[in-house]
Amino acid sequence: MSLTDPTPQNPVVSMSNDIERVLVVHAHPDDETIATGALLATLVDDGARVTVVTCTRGELGEVLDIPIPAQELAALRADPAALAVHRQGELAAAMRELGVSDHRFLGAEAARTPGLPVRAYRDSGMEWGADGMPIPVIDVHPAAFCSAPFGEIVSDLAAVIADVHPTAIVSYDADGGYGHPDHVRTHRAVLRAARLAGVPFYAITGGTAHPGAELVAAGGDLVVDGTPVLDRKVAALGEYRSQVTLVSTPGGPALEFPHGAIEPVTVVETFRHVPDQADEPPAFPGLGGPDELGPLGKGVTLAASLVVGALFGAIGTVAHQEAQGALPYGVIIALAMVAALLVGFRLQFSSRLAGVLAAVGIVGIIGLLSLPQSSGTVLIPGNALGYTWLFGPTLIALVVLAWPRFPARQGDRIAGSPQRPQAQPDAKEQTSP
Repeated sequence: MSLTDPTPQNPVVSMSNDIERVLVVHAHPDDETIATGALLATLVDDGARVTVVTCTRGELGEVLDIPIPAQELAALRADPAALAVHRQGELAAAMRELGVSDHRFLGAEAARTPGLPVRAYRDSGMEWGADGMPIPVIDVHPAAFCSAPFGEIVSDLAAVIADVHPTAIVSYDADGGYGHPDHVRTHRAVLRAARLAGVPFYAITGGTAHPGAELVAAGGDLVVDGTPVLDRKVAALGEYRSQVTLVSTPGGPALEFPHGAIEPVTVVETFRHVPDQADEPPAFPGLGGPDELGPLGKGVTLAASLVVGALFGAIGTVAHQEAQGALPYGVIIALAMVAALLVGFRLQFSSRLAGVLAAVGIVGIIGLLSLPQSSGTVLIPGNALGYTWLFGPTLIALVVLAWPRFPARQGDRIAGSPQRPQAQPDAKEQTSP
């Protein structure tokens, strides 16, 4: 069976000798080896033409604190540009170990939309949410991967596809493997590019360190038993000295991360074919607007936030004096609408800006309508309900917008992901300094 044959009868992949052209896309250096090192080496051994694209250079990766070479690595912690160069060297060495000769950075000459100047997509960084899962940083760097227009990223990927004509494309599942914003965005962009090109898309679903009984549970997944190429995957992982340390355990080789967690090296790698009808609905992470619409969509969304806020404020002003006996249901419903709107914006968007604009619209229209009208009527009288409506939305806005962090919208998590963090973060990307 080959990657271009997604039939699930035999889940264990035995790469065919037919010439395949497989494009594998990852977010940062070392991701390609940790998650797909066995796949890459196996494809190369079977004569496939393999292209690996890395979207960023991992400028914000956490640097190991080890005795040797402590001074060299310590200098990289405060210098994202130097770390980017260092990780490029690690990546090149890992590619040699795996036998991959065609590697490209997204935005560089061989992976850029024709006619556009080359660019480097910067690591977006991440924070750890209260639930122990990665969430976007509040202030993403303007050059970051998650700040770039979605269409530009897809266009760059399309340029690679047009150049190599892949028969299959491999990248992350909907949650990016463990939720990193760059991983999630990579999934969405690669999936979109694959759909536009009509190329089969395979999502990384994890794996195990031990071939055997686990393969039976894989069902219709494509499974690569990396035992024959394990030494090469381990050698490639060993090149990432700034990110992980290889250790020996009774169960086999493992990776030690900066916080001390040890995870076995994945020997069996699993993938699932994602059919066209399984496309996920677009999500809206980032800085305040629909991911797919880029700056224009974000601008429209922010303007709409202001308008919607003003509309809610006007409706509440008209209804806030309504009461049924002693029950002031009008102001209760109006305040509930305000709270629901602002909480919704905080849940929907990683930035507070859309919520702030909605709050400005609400408070602004309430202030305007509190003034005596030209007809002499007063829409917000000086009674208990009037004062509650006049100051209540402002108090709600201060609480909701000042709240440290609402969970960002992410795809469904894979509970068994080998990159799932526990009590402490792993060696993947961390907050921008």
